[in-house]
Amino acid sequence: MTLIDTGPQDPATLAALREGLSARGLAFKDIRRVVVTHAHVDHFGLAAQIVAESGAQVLSHARNRWWLTDFNREWERRYEFYHDVFQRSGAPRESTDAAIAGMRRLAPYAESVPPDRFVPLEDGDTVMLSGEPWRVVFAPGHASGLICLYDAASRALISSDHLLRDITSNPVMEPPIRGETRRPRALVDYITSMEKTARLDIRVALPAHGELIYDVRALVDGRVAFHRSRLDHIEQQLECCAQTPYEICNILFPHLKAFDTFLGLSEVIGHLDILEDEGRVRLDASDGLWRYIPAQKS
Repeated sequence: MTLIDTGPQDPATLAALREGLSARGLAFKDIRRVVVTHAHVDHFGLAAQIVAESGAQVLSHARNRWWLTDFNREWERRYEFYHDVFQRSGAPRESTDAAIAGMRRLAPYAESVPPDRFVPLEDGDTVMLSGEPWRVVFAPGHASGLICLYDAASRALISSDHLLRDITSNPVMEPPIRGETRRPRALVDYITSMEKTARLDIRVALPAHGELIYDVRALVDGRVAFHRSRLDHIEQQLECCAQTPYEICNILFPHLKAFDTFLGLSEVIGHLDILEDEGRVRLDASDGLWRYIPAQKS
């Protein structure tokens, strides 16, 4: 018995999951494995409770180890990282404090699982489901440790939040994981991962939110075109009206509040990473504030 993702640690979610299992003659004690597609609380929040009742193993990409097994300390690391990012991005103190407070409200939705129950997965590994080999497809971007599962026989992809039919997944900015020094470049990784999955022979993608996807290639082409268009728009704003990520964020997404400001900044910084990689802008951080200068003004 394998459960893929759990939902958050929330009474309504817990009740719904127990009811869904009960309708199939099952309970938490019957679960032997929990596959966590990525380390966001809405995907693994109930893992600790399931493990406590069943002794199940928790399988996830190796990058998710600390989120899953040392949750509280990982949150504290991230608070510090995001506070620094907000300040360097030019955000006022009140916006920074509101965003961090919004993040703290997510902390009760998950707990750590015992380290000895964690089983790391890597790209290309196989997870047997109902006797069929499902291949682990590492697809960082929305999260740096996100995995999909692909079954070549049915041409089905469990796409988690990597591919969603009706909305574009946010390239969530993350700090370096323990042992690394450079933060993941979320949007750079996300576009690469989309192209990677689009090359698979997929009949249907099963996302974590929303409706099934039947034309992955068309979806990916549309998403990449969207991001390329936004790159041009941000470059135009840098030429006339803004320099810092926070200023760009306010132009693209006016009137964001609390945690949504963090998502907006993640999106903006992801695009600025690409513009920098392509030599279209340069980063000036000489005074501790991140300013992006168009190449023609350098």
